[in-house]
Amino acid sequence: MTIGLPAGPAHPAAGTPGTVPGLVNDDVVAAVRRYLEGGGPLSVADGTGVIGELERRLEELLSVRNVLTFSSGTGALHGGYLALDLPRGSEVIAPVLGFHASVTPALHCGLNVALVDVDPETGTMSPGALRAAITRQVRCVVVVHYLGHPAEMGEIAAICREHDLLLVEDCSHAYLSTLRGRPVGTFGDVAAWSMQARKTLSAGEGGFLATPDRAFFERAVLAGHYRGRSHAQVTDPALARLAETGLGLKYRLHPLAAVIALAGAEKLQAGVEHRQRLLGRLSSRLAEASRIVPPVVRADVSMGGWFSYRPAAPGLADADLARFLEALRATGVPAHLPEVGPLDAEPLFREPVPLLAATGTWRPRLCGPFDGARAYQRGRLSVTVTDADDEARMDAYAAAFATVSTAG
Repeated sequence: MTIGLPAGPAHPAAGTPGTVPGLVNDDVVAAVRRYLEGGGPLSVADGTGVIGELERRLEELLSVRNVLTFSSGTGALHGGYLALDLPRGSEVIAPVLGFHASVTPALHCGLNVALVDVDPETGTMSPGALRAAITRQVRCVVVVHYLGHPAEMGEIAAICREHDLLLVEDCSHAYLSTLRGRPVGTFGDVAAWSMQARKTLSAGEGGFLATPDRAFFERAVLAGHYRGRSHAQVTDPALARLAETGLGLKYRLHPLAAVIALAGAEKLQAGVEHRQRLLGRLSSRLAEASRIVPPVVRADVSMGGWFSYRPAAPGLADADLARFLEALRATGVPAHLPEVGPLDAEPLFREPVPLLAATGTWRPRLCGPFDGARAYQRGRLSVTVTDADDEARMDAYAAAFATVSTAG
């Protein structure tokens, strides 16, 4: 059975390598060509030129301060954890749902992790679970604005202040998302974004952090930007003595990645608004389909770029969900199961790491049961929607959901 989807882009299957639709376009190609033909340098060590231009643009777009680019979002988070200068053996509380790199850089800083449950509707950290997990070892909390939905930052930030905990925001899914009108990335001590190929703003590979605290910024510079940038931007006398070597890591963003990101930044707001229109329409149509629950979006948030669109069919058992997905795909809807599951299922968080670098510090504490995460994941599926899609295609997807739901 097919539903006659309108003409549009072919969507790659989940996990298919290759060019991300919309990433390489005429504007990006032209920007890269201009940069290369203009003799732009292919390595920038001091944070000037196209690197500095991108950082200032990100500060404007995201309403943040002290942006520092990195070669990846994971590198930015590593720099951020190093900048917090936490005592060895301290714990970082993280949500059980999210990508591992929100917290795994802490392993390389001599830190441990405690995983806590999430809100069953949004998949973001549960403030109640956070509060229950706090011990004397806990020094930091990292939140993930999961799939673009802001975490409950008012309550989480208050808990952190009450217990004198540092707060990190992973905003990689949530470009331009807001909570009660306030942009994500402005609630914590450090915030980080990824610019990997599938993110709302992409450099192909890249990332950055932002912080309102100049001391954290300078430590992060020292962590991943030795020599040129450390000499220019690290002013703390005790740290400036290390400027030539930094902490020995090199996390600089490639200038061509910065060019690609700058080209995307010019269309970020318009692209986010387009995606909001598409997925808002799809949600309103899916709400009319039996057995399908659109993603929950709380009234006091904006979803930014909707990193991934994940409705649910919570009443379906695994075997029934597999048949449902097969029927959906037969109609032309690019639906699949989510590729990343809860972190408590990963060996890195359940078993001893057979490397001396983790011995004695990385002993993950699982603060289950993770009933909220299990409820959120139940019947959850993902639908690929790209910038090249339109409202007619959203209506066709919704019609397919309705037809398959009724047939089942």
